[in-house]
Amino acid sequence: MFSSRLKPTLFRISTKLTLAYSLVLILSSTVIFSFLYFQISHGLQEQERVLLTSKLEEYRNRIEVRGLSEFNDYFLYIPNYDRDAALLVTVFAPKGQVSFFHEPFPNFKLDEEDLKRELGIHRGQNFEFIMQELHGGDAVYVVGTTLKDGSRLIVGKSREALSQQLRNLQKIFWWLLGPVALIGFLGGLFLSNRTLSPVRELITSMKKIEGGSLSTRVPVGGSDDELEELKVLFNKMLDKIEGLVSGLKEAFDHLAHDIRTPVTRLRGRAELALTSEGDVETYREALQSCYENSDKILNFLQVLTDITEAENRSKRLKLEKKYISDLVKEIMSLYEMAFEEKDIKVIQKLDSHDWAMVDAKLISRVVANLLDNAHKYTPSGGEVTIETINQTENVIIRVTDSGPGISADEHGMIWQKLYRSDKSRSEYGMGLGLTFVKAVVEAHDGKVSVRSPVKDGRGTEFEVLLQKMS
Repeated sequence: MFSSRLKPTLFRISTKLTLAYSLVLILSSTVIFSFLYFQISHGLQEQERVLLTSKLEEYRNRIEVRGLSEFNDYFLYIPNYDRDAALLVTVFAPKGQVSFFHEPFPNFKLDEEDLKRELGIHRGQNFEFIMQELHGGDAVYVVGTTLKDGSRLIVGKSREALSQQLRNLQKIFWWLLGPVALIGFLGGLFLSNRTLSPVRELITSMKKIEGGSLSTRVPVGGSDDELEELKVLFNKMLDKIEGLVSGLKEAFDHLAHDIRTPVTRLRGRAELALTSEGDVETYREALQSCYENSDKILNFLQVLTDITEAENRSKRLKLEKKYISDLVKEIMSLYEMAFEEKDIKVIQKLDSHDWAMVDAKLISRVVANLLDNAHKYTPSGGEVTIETINQTENVIIRVTDSGPGISADEHGMIWQKLYRSDKSRSEYGMGLGLTFVKAVVEAHDGKVSVRSPVKDGRGTEFEVLLQKMS
């Protein structure tokens, strides 16, 4: 039960950061102390070596100049508080017997046989070695030299005082490690809470969003760090998601409206045919109506599928070299009568060298959608211009009408699925034509743009840029 409550706390990022910060501080303190301890220890040992070496040289000169008898008198009158009193000083005659011995104060002893054995090992003029005390665990540092008469002078000093100093240093470190660990923990806790506060704000906002409040935004501070940038990007993402959700709801409303009409007609004609007693011709007309309305629904769904495939680029383009002006002429032959019925003047400005590597079927549908759009919104007696412009690396298709135009705030929305402006509510359409145009053109690595109004507050111009080698 306790472990189940403890586990979420232990595995929180703030806890991990706090522990990591504490651990780094403790380890770094340990490394620094170890380095300092090594330097101090080495310095103290070097200081003792220099001291003993200087004393060894002093004693050697004294013995060789004044003799061993005077040297003995010198140590007889050294008080216990003198620094030399703490030294073990011994002179071994050439044959190995002890000719002089000064017992140190405080007292420590070395095994005489072990000492002679070490002297046998070190046969040089000057030498040094370390031995253990005879009755204790402390080490004794010994330096020695060979006198002119072959005697050997040694000076030794216990390292008990040095060891005590180093032990005191270790105690100081262990006493300081506790406060360092506490400071590391509190500092890590403070820094982790301060660092992760933007993340907590993100979590709080996400919980509100999960509860259905899509208008929630993360408060942005004045700092310029990565977490603030994350908050800004998160808010932008929320803006986009909210816009997509809003657009999706509106799209579904339009979708239901656009599909309801042919479905209602289909059902109405079928119901009428079933409830009335008519002849074969009546049933044929009912079936014809059902066929046409179901075909509209299938066409609607097919266009949605084509748009999705083009946007996801899941459908492989059948690229071939085509003159765009030829495609425009083919489509215009289909729309010529429709434009004449509305008394719309069509001006064609086609470049005969406007070739590009395109999927001819899809680009023809793009041209058809643009012309259908121009036909739908251009009033009777109006004018539509379609032109192709050949460039070095691109081909431009431009369709301009003299209709009412599109407001500036709708320029970005007309490419959305099922979007229909208020001006187009009276006109029949699926609201997918421009979405299809944009998806297909971008699948060709091209660009599509709109400019409106064109002249005198009226008119709309759609421009498609296709790369010759997409």
